[in-house]
Amino acid sequence: MPEIYYVERGGRRYAYKSSSVYEPGSKYPRTVNEYIGRIDEETGKIIPKKTKAVEPKLSDWAGLKAKRHGASHALFEIAKECGLREDLFNSYGGDGERVLASAVAQALSGGPMSSAEDTIEGSTVRELLGIGGSFTSPQMSLLTQALGGNTGGLETLFEKRIGRAGDVLCYDITSVSTNSRLSGWGEWGHNRDGEKMPQMNIGLITDRRGRPAGFETYPGSIADVATLRRTVERLKALGAGKCVLAMDRGFGSASNQRDMIADGISYVIPAKAGTKCVKELVTQLVKEEKNPDAVMVHGGTAYSVVQTKAAVVRKKKPSDEDGESDNTRELEIILENDPRFPSVPENETIDVHACYDAKKASDERNRMQIALMNIESKLRGMDPWEAVRNVKKTAGGYAKFFELRVEDDCLVIERKRNSVSFAMNREGIFVMFSRNIGTWEEMMSVYDCRMYVEQAFDVLKNELDGNRWRTSDPMTAKGRLVIKFAALILWQELLVKLRDAGIQEPVSSVLQSLDNIMAVGTGTEWRTTEISKKNRTVLERTELPRIGPRLVLEPYQYIPEVYLQN
Repeated sequence: MPEIYYVERGGRRYAYKSSSVYEPGSKYPRTVNEYIGRIDEETGKIIPKKTKAVEPKLSDWAGLKAKRHGASHALFEIAKECGLREDLFNSYGGDGERVLASAVAQALSGGPMSSAEDTIEGSTVRELLGIGGSFTSPQMSLLTQALGGNTGGLETLFEKRIGRAGDVLCYDITSVSTNSRLSGWGEWGHNRDGEKMPQMNIGLITDRRGRPAGFETYPGSIADVATLRRTVERLKALGAGKCVLAMDRGFGSASNQRDMIADGISYVIPAKAGTKCVKELVTQLVKEEKNPDAVMVHGGTAYSVVQTKAAVVRKKKPSDEDGESDNTRELEIILENDPRFPSVPENETIDVHACYDAKKASDERNRMQIALMNIESKLRGMDPWEAVRNVKKTAGGYAKFFELRVEDDCLVIERKRNSVSFAMNREGIFVMFSRNIGTWEEMMSVYDCRMYVEQAFDVLKNELDGNRWRTSDPMTAKGRLVIKFAALILWQELLVKLRDAGIQEPVSSVLQSLDNIMAVGTGTEWRTTEISKKNRTVLERTELPRIGPRLVLEPYQYIPEVYLQN
């Protein structure tokens, strides 16, 4: 029979159980002592020792499943960190959770909306968000149609995201082709992908790091410059009136700048080369490019810079302008040496910087000379008369540098020396319009973020399956864009984290690698597989929460912390 005995150590008594165990082949029994607990000093009873919980074996779990977990975990944590989950809840209530789940599925698979169900079921998206319901194609159609028609929810979402965007916003527009007319929204226009199809235009607003803050949709025939007025009005209505807008040269028309000046909007826009005042500045800069007093440095690059002032005034005589000029039929941009400039109030003037980059000039000159030689070689390989007829098609934008004729059935190619010389003098030179920015260095820093909105468009079209509308209903198309907008926020947030951590790997590769971390289990009890050193490094350097060996999930309804506090 087992016997209980006590041992006193440090003023406390501990209970042990002693028993004899007979082992085969042994003449005498073996004594086994087992600690069973501490004696309570007041009651004299034994306080049992703590026992470690024994985890059930995975083989004991019924309905065992294996799901991709790492990438879902990362995107879910990013959604919480950047406030997207809270903003979606504030905008769409319970449907905000379904939008987030669909957005995570888009970021993971990049396929059409009809593949959301397969992606969600194959990953821990549903478990991490604690939501049920179906994500089949019919259900996704109902969801996107409801989202597209919920104008109030969309305005709330944009207000929240713009409120988080900071003081610098970037704006650009792109086209998305469609096989249908989208009830009049799909129209013929300038297709940026070079496709001969109707299109719908999308204007995208991002912060200075490329994280989306809002979007607009327009019929396909609407010109870029015509969209800016509506965008500025909407930004002011959403509380972003004090921001700085960074835009591409397509938005720098004299009328657009006049409207932004009237609205008190600060902006940075590169000028078009064909504008009269720009030509004057280029001529002045060519004379000053070797002046050491004109040298400024930004981002490790030295520039020769000429600074002056400009203003938007009415033309003396209305005249049409081509697409290479910022002037319009009624308005033009003038420099401070123009007699009309003194009549313009100081608070309506524009800062102008003409900049020369020697390295960029060298690269452009090399690229231009190679292109001209290749075009000449191609033209000489063609039938002489066909070459003359199709020179614009063959040479593209370089056609203005050539003069072709046929003599004695032989093709004669001559370069237009004045045109070539003028182009060479402009190589490496760019002119920037800005208002209320401050120094040249600050202006350049603001414009640097312009490339991020272009990267965001590239992700939207190529990674998130946004290069084609697959619906004939404009409301459904807008609802799908809401989901892609949320997915783009997650993608760009992760991109910023990778960029800040010095990780050069593409976002798609990082997500694919993280998805090698699996969760195995069922119900609320899951265990994760081993994490590779590469994935562990990514999680640590991007400051995302670590993935533990166990994943315990409880069913819950998401409510933002601010509501719980109230």
